[in-house]
Amino acid sequence: MTLRDQVWSSCLLQLRKTGKFKISDLPFQEEQRQTVRRVLRDMEAMGWLERENKRAATWRIGGEAELHLNVSADHIEQAWD
Repeated sequence: MTLRDQVWSSCLLQLRKTGKFKISDLPFQEEQRQTVRRVLRDMEAMGWLERENKRAATWRIGGEAELHLNVSADHIEQAWD
């Protein structure tokens, strides 16, 4: 599995679990962080992730993830608290 695939998988699992995360919550080493950030920005551009602004450290469940992941409305709401 490529690093990009691992990032996607880790992000989707974290979204199902908590609805939000920071890069430090993901299981990647410092030297992998540039690729992780690039994948997260791509996921954001595709609607899978959202942030309050471009500098925000917390990534939250986006519209595409809401449609495709089996999460409750309460779960989604808590991600934005």
